[in-house]
Amino acid sequence: MSLLTDFKRVWNNLLYMDERMFDNTARARLDQYDLYDRYYQGDHRRQFKTKFGQPDDNMTLNFAGLVVERSLSLLLGDGLEFDLPGEDENDPNQVYIDDIWRANKQGILLHKLAQYASVFGTGYYKIIPEGVESRTGENILLPRIVALHPGWMTIETHPEDIEQVHRYIARFNAVDMVTKEETARRETTEMQMAAMNDEAGNITGFEVTGWLITNEYASQSTGGKWEPMGEPQLWLYEFPPIGHWQNLPQPGDCYGQSDLEDIIGVQDDINFIGGNIKRIIRYHGHPRTWGRSVGNQGQVNWGPDEMVTFSSPDASLQNLEMQSDLASSREFYRDVKQALFDITRTVDTDSLADKLGSLTNFGLRVLYGDALAKLHTKQELMGEALTELNHRMLVIGGVEPSDGGEIIWGDPLPANETEEVAGLTFDLDRGLLSKQTAGKMRGYDYEAEQERIAGEKQVEQEGENNIGALLLKNFNKGQ
Repeated sequence: MSLLTDFKRVWNNLLYMDERMFDNTARARLDQYDLYDRYYQGDHRRQFKTKFGQPDDNMTLNFAGLVVERSLSLLLGDGLEFDLPGEDENDPNQVYIDDIWRANKQGILLHKLAQYASVFGTGYYKIIPEGVESRTGENILLPRIVALHPGWMTIETHPEDIEQVHRYIARFNAVDMVTKEETARRETTEMQMAAMNDEAGNITGFEVTGWLITNEYASQSTGGKWEPMGEPQLWLYEFPPIGHWQNLPQPGDCYGQSDLEDIIGVQDDINFIGGNIKRIIRYHGHPRTWGRSVGNQGQVNWGPDEMVTFSSPDASLQNLEMQSDLASSREFYRDVKQALFDITRTVDTDSLADKLGSLTNFGLRVLYGDALAKLHTKQELMGEALTELNHRMLVIGGVEPSDGGEIIWGDPLPANETEEVAGLTFDLDRGLLSKQTAGKMRGYDYEAEQERIAGEKQVEQEGENNIGALLLKNFNKGQ
């Protein structure tokens, strides 16, 4: 059972639900999220009804999940780096941010964040100050970053500006540790504002003074009504502890587009075609033997090592075989599958099988052009969110300046090394590129390599001097 399915079950078990608890728009979004979650996991709608005792010809060919996984591989397959302002790698800001991400298990956390966004269309993070220990060995507590499940979240924005969030609402399930009762929980993070006045006392505007965090619960024992859990807490920063971003742009909405937005029906078609081919092969994949004038019985059985003889001169025995290898059906299946990849702007690697030996770097990028354009859109949206996250953590840590820097994404495509080296050599020979930059592009640490090269030259020089001294000594001895 998926998290979303279990989440919906708890809400439906609340017999006296407050209508304000979960409006129809949020419920419809949750239903859509549940559909995306099931198709990503491979839990697809069955295309054929199966009677008891009959073979099941339903097939699940989970290309929906494959689309998401390939998207994640392009986005994070080669990793990313955080580059804060300043050239010094030992800059306090850079060291601080790197320490935070190391403590939060950067690779795993980024994959969770991107996976949630790809499947559900919107990604969320939450900052918990002093929530994780530093990995430097020092007894320092750093901000913890939590990837929030999008199915929990509701965003309320200014009616005329969807970029201005007024409230984040998280709804999730929990079990009371004392009563063992299953409850619904709600955490509301709401903007607090104060009026700004001029010298005459006139209101000139408003400023954010913080965010009020309120926790509530509802269960059978509360009659489905929200009850407070402790006192509200004030978050004394102009930004909230929760942030979000769109996986793909959706103008006019604060929620983004999922990678699975338009392909659920196409995925069903693929499963239907695959199931039909499977059914045809099951019924007609082996020849059916029939006879004429072979006796009075309607059915004759014999083993593979037995011979059947007939006395009638008109008797005949023949096989009823398929006259086709289902070429048209398999071609239609490939067409529908290709349509799914085209809609999602994903490269079908099967189409590259006969071109791999002759692909150049330029040709590879042309074939991946649409997928790379989609990738760059994702990088811009997620990159902006991560930069803002770095800024917030610097502010929380009291580190100045609090510029979140920029994100350096890895190259998602494999490169033809011969072409790459030839290009770098051309630029070096014509003075267009420094050796240090070329070394970095090739993945080397330029300073470390220069030290090693100098050390090797010194060893070689000392070796040559030792050999020369030995020869001179032997010469003087007449040897």
